[in-house]
Formats: sequence, structure tokens, C-alpha cells
Amino acid sequence: MEERIGRRVFLRKAGVAALTLSAILHRTSENNHAMNGSSTDAPRESKGKTRRIAVEEHWMPQTGKPPEFTPSINPAEMSHVLPLLGNFELRLPVMEESGITIQVIAPVGIRVPDRSMAVAIIKRINDTQAEIIGKYPGRFAGYAALPTVDPKAAADELERAVTQLGFKRTMVFGQVNGEYFDEQKFWPIWERAEGLGVPIYLHPMDPPSWATKMYEGHPELLGPGWSWTVDTANHALRIIGAGVFDVFPKTTLILGHMGESLPYLLGRLDEGYRMAFKTRKLKKLFSEYVKENIVITTSGRYRPETLICAISAMGIERVLFAVDYPFVAPKDAVQQIESTPISDTDKEKIYHLNAERRLKL
Repeated sequence: MEERIGRRVFLRKAGVAALTLSAILHRTSENNHAMNGSSTDAPRESKGKTRRIAVEEHWMPQTGKPPEFTPSINPAEMSHVLPLLGNFELRLPVMEESGITIQVIAPVGIRVPDRSMAVAIIKRINDTQAEIIGKYPGRFAGYAALPTVDPKAAADELERAVTQLGFKRTMVFGQVNGEYFDEQKFWPIWERAEGLGVPIYLHPMDPPSWATKMYEGHPELLGPGWSWTVDTANHALRIIGAGVFDVFPKTTLILGHMGESLPYLLGRLDEGYRMAFKTRKLKKLFSEYVKENIVITTSGRYRPETLICAISAMGIERVLFAVDYPFVAPKDAVQQIESTPISDTDKEKIYHLNAERRLKL
């Protein structure tokens, strides 16, 4: 009798899983069809007017010369974004077209390696960003840029940006001259962020030169396709492994691009930690830090099944909507959410409710 009941339960669950997978694949096919230019239909909307807050959007000061992209990006593939990075009059209609209520913006790729120049340059950038936000009331919010090459000055600039400019969050761009934010020299930034209640968004950048040997002969693996994910995921794991969240348990780390692969490796991370040599003993499992101290965003391109997995691993409350504008078109980012078989209630959480709570918008 127990065996027959077990089989019935198994078959029922298998049937539900098959239906769910079928729905996901069907939606994925439709999504890919639309993104390949085969459909002119507008993104399918949740019922009613949806408020959308995009939380990883970029801008670049207009300096009179073309922006310099990282060496891993082919400039020929970026010509369409150049007019959009610095022109806010152009981006507003694009936001309207896809119902983007607010963009949370950050200056793209800001890392000033020269310590003597960093503080003044970053202050000027933050002040300019505050002016932009003030020029378009209610449409933009900002991440504080930090002179991370000088951690104490970075902590002070974070406090200035929060208390004087109204930024309630910060974005940092990868490692600093080959050093990662798990190192104790950077802990003043974590301490100040926790004290101010400010989440830190860890944005990908090229790995340090000494870490690129594994990509020799394969430039297609450099940049957003793979190396950025590897380096950012490794960076986040270093932060966990160093005990940063044990010392500063109230800090929040934000990872874009569906969590830079971490939500899908939680069991493997815990298994590996149990087996590994350790220089320190953490208070929790790696998976617990990922689910308690990290939130993720939908920035970049992904597929609906990826979002389903992320929600299952992290919980719907820890997923925020992002576009990665202007590198991704807002209409495509909305289409990705609308093509995912989740409830309208969950879409509302991803689109704006989670951001309102976690980013104090």
C-alpha cells in the first residue's frame, strides 16, 4: 500500500513538473521569437498599470570624446549605446515606452586607480549625478560612486553622498588594482555601509591581468559572456569566505545578472566548504549567506527558466528588476519578465515592491 501511494505521489508531482517545464519552454520559445525580431507585438503586461523601477542603469558624463570601453568589449558592437549613455533627453522616451517609472543610475565603469586624483574626481561625478537627478524629479535615483582605491576616503564619500546628496545605495566596480573587497583594508567601507544602512552593488569588470591566462586564445570568453561572471562570483565568494558578513551581518550585497551564477550552485558551495581546508570558521553555510545577505537583479539578458530557478533558490523577495540600460533595451527586459510564468503578484514584487523596500525608494 505504501509503495502504491508513493508511486501516485511521484507521478502526480512528475506531471506537475512536466506541465511547468512545458509552460516555461513555450514561453521561452515565444520570448526568443520576439527578441529575434520576428514579432512586433508589445510586451505582454501584468493586469493594470505597473510601476517599474530599473535598478542597474548607467550613464557617462559627456566629455566631448567617445567613452572608452573595457578591452574585452568590441567597440563596433557598442555604437548604438554611445548616444544614450550621456543624453537623458533621449532616455526618457525609451523609459516611457516600456513603463520604466524610475531608473537607479550609476556612472559606468568608474574606477580611478590613481589615489591622488580619485577623491576629487569621484566627488565631482557624484555631484553631477545629483544635479541630473534633481533636473528630472521623480524619474531617477542614484548609486554613490566611491574612490575605492582609498578605502577610508571611500567610506567618507559614501557618508557624504548619503547624508548630503540623498543617495541611499552605492555601486562598486570589481577589484581595485588587483585587490578584492574581502581584504581587511576595505572593511571601513563595509562598516560605514552597515552603519548607514546602505546596500553595496558589486558590478562586474574585467578580472586583473594575472587572472586572464585561462582565457588566452579565447577572447570570446572575456567580458560579459563569461569572465565577468566568473570574476564577480569569485569576488562575492571571497567576501563570504573572509567572514565579512559575520563581522557586518546587516550589510547587503547586490549582484546583477541573475546573481552571477551563485543561486544555482548553493548545494555545491556548501559541499565544497565542508570538504575544504579553511583559514577561518564561518558562522553559517555559504548558501545561508547567499540567501540572507545577497539580493540579485535581472539585469542583462536571461531566459525565463533562469528566473524561475533564481526565485526557487533565493525567494521572490530577493529578486529586483533591472535592465542594464543602455546595453540592454528596456522593452527586452520587460519582455523577459512578462514571458516568465509567474503570478502578477510576483511580477509586482520584482518590478518595484522589492526595490522600494531594499533600496529605500
